[in-house]
Amino acid sequence: MDFPKEMYDMFDRIREQQEANLRMCTTLVAGFVATNERDVNYMDSFMDSLFDCMEQQNEEELLMRKYINHIATFDALEAKERTEHLEDLLGYKSHVACAACYLAEELHAGQVDKGGKDYFISHLLSVGKLGHDWKEETIGFLHDAAEDTPHTVEEVIDLLKKKLAELLTKSNDDWKYKFEDYIHVYPGDMFHRLTEVEWEEIANALHCLNHHSAPTREEYIKRISKNPLARKVKMNDLESNMDISRIPNPTEKDFERLERYKKEYNFLLNSYRNQ
Repeated sequence: MDFPKEMYDMFDRIREQQEANLRMCTTLVAGFVATNERDVNYMDSFMDSLFDCMEQQNEEELLMRKYINHIATFDALEAKERTEHLEDLLGYKSHVACAACYLAEELHAGQVDKGGKDYFISHLLSVGKLGHDWKEETIGFLHDAAEDTPHTVEEVIDLLKKKLAELLTKSNDDWKYKFEDYIHVYPGDMFHRLTEVEWEEIANALHCLNHHSAPTREEYIKRISKNPLARKVKMNDLESNMDISRIPNPTEKDFERLERYKKEYNFLLNSYRNQ
């Protein structure tokens, strides 16, 4: 099918606009560095336009990283958060969430929820999907692994690393498609390996979410409230559990549990607001 000339002209104008914007932002970054500009909001008003056509390793991404490096000269924490956001946005670590999804399906095979439905499909997929980044998704898919399977958190992490290595060595990318509806950013062509700090962060959150390691339910929820990542995932977990439609014929006990979930959710929400 031949496209009309008007459409080709439109594509040319868009490309020219993108190239002009890239040239402008390149000049601006050089100026920010030269003048030691520190007004992040002012700089962002120009630099955010780079996200419109950013892809892994293209000129827009490389320029954004140069901009973030400038921010690091006066605000290291802000630069770190921006780098993590950029990695997540471009799918450099979504592979980990995919691996977690595959692993959770294997570890929880044969388990059912209180409504008799497949536990992985009815609950774990929904909790993972509620995550806002690859970390929340990864932990969401695996948040019950140390509770409902024979494996410890350390064993779950080791299995996750092995599953990730297995997927990354496959000869094609077909494995990315199976759970693409549950991963908010499709895995990019390139993968950036996790740091030991990131693996430790995931392990700590999984430990917090293991209620077997807490003396009481109250202490369990309080402990979770002090770990930002575990708290986000637990709120997603509670949100899924509060969907009582998963139970065909709910009993009085189910409604009592629902009220407990609501109180725990509000407690965690307030702890987030008051942090």
